[in-house]
Amino acid sequence: MSDFHQKRVEVGGFSILGSSRVSDFALREAAYLIRRMVGNRDDLLAKLNENKARFVIMARDEYTTDVPEHSDLTPSIYWDQRARGLGATEIRPAVTCGEENLLCLPGDPYPTENILIHEFAHALHEMAIVFIDQDFQDKLEKCFESSLREKIWEGTYASTNVPEYWAEGVQSWFDTNRENDHDHGPINTREELKQSDPRLAALIKEVFGESEWRYRKPLDRPEPSPHFEGYQAEAEKAFAWPARFAKWKKDFDRGLVSLAPEGSPEIKTKPWDEDTVLRSSYSRKRSMLYFHNLSRESIILEWIDFDGRPRQGRTLRHRDHQEINSFVGHVWQIKRYEDGKVSSRFKLPEKPNSQLTLLESP
Repeated sequence: MSDFHQKRVEVGGFSILGSSRVSDFALREAAYLIRRMVGNRDDLLAKLNENKARFVIMARDEYTTDVPEHSDLTPSIYWDQRARGLGATEIRPAVTCGEENLLCLPGDPYPTENILIHEFAHALHEMAIVFIDQDFQDKLEKCFESSLREKIWEGTYASTNVPEYWAEGVQSWFDTNRENDHDHGPINTREELKQSDPRLAALIKEVFGESEWRYRKPLDRPEPSPHFEGYQAEAEKAFAWPARFAKWKKDFDRGLVSLAPEGSPEIKTKPWDEDTVLRSSYSRKRSMLYFHNLSRESIILEWIDFDGRPRQGRTLRHRDHQEINSFVGHVWQIKRYEDGKVSSRFKLPEKPNSQLTLLESP
C-alpha cells in the first residue's frame, strides 16, 4: 500500500483509507455509510477484499490523480476536474470520493446527493456482485434494455450505460439522488424507483434487502450519529475548485482542447446512404476512439458488427465524452436520440488513436 495512505478504518475487514489531510470524521462517516448499505452482506465486503478493492477519501484540497491508484489517468487536469469520485475496477481497484461530500461542507459540488453511495455501488457491481451471482449481469442488462425501450430514464445519466443505470438506481433506492436537472429526472427516492422502474428496484432489493435505512445528511438525522461527537461544522473550511480547472473545462466544452494524444487524426463522418461502409472488417490492431459530443443534442453511438448489425449502443448527451476501445477498420454509426434515425457512419483508421468531436446536430 502506498505511503500516501496514512489513515485507515475498516468495516467488515474492508479498508477505508486517506492521507494525513483527511478528516477522521470523514473516515468514520464512510464506514458508517458502507455498513448501512451492505447490511449483513459481509460476503460482498469479503469479495471486495479478495479482489483487492479499497475505498479512498480525498481531502478537500486533493484531487483524483493525487490518489496513487488513479495517478496514471491522463490528462490529469481532465480527471481532476471531472468529478469528486470514481468507481473501482480490476485495473484501478480504488473507489473514491471527496471528504466535502461526506461532511456536507460549504462548496460541495454535489450538495443534494451522496457520492459514496453512487461510487460504492459501482465497486460492488464490478468487484463483488458479478463474482458472487453469475446471473446478475445478464439480469441487469435486461432491466436496462427494458428501461430504454420504455424511456423510463430518458435523457438522464442513468440512460447512458449499464453501470450508471445501476449506480443511479442504488442512489435512488437509498433516497440520495438529484432530480430534475441536466443529469436527472424525477426518480430520486425508493418509492419513486419502485413505481417507475420496478424491475430495477427488485434487482436492487435482491442485493441489499429492504431495510428501513435511508441516507440523511449528518446534521439532518433524527438522532445524532455517535461518530460525529465533537465535530464542529462551523470550523470546517469550505471546498473550492482551483481557478485553472474552470478555464480548462470551459475550453474543453468548446472543443478547443482534446483528450486524445497529440497527433491523433480527426475522423470525418460520412452521411448514411447506400455507398457508406456497411460492416466492420476484422482486425487485431487496437484503436482508441476519443468521441466528444458537442452537438447540443443527445445521440446514440453504435458499433456495426461483421454482419452489418448495430451493437453496443450507448447514449451520449450534449458535452458527454467517451473513450472507446475498438479496433482498426471497425465501423461505428451515429443515430439521433429523438427518432433513432441514422445520420452518419465512420471507420476507424490505421492509427492507435483517433478523435471525433461532433459539433453539429446529426
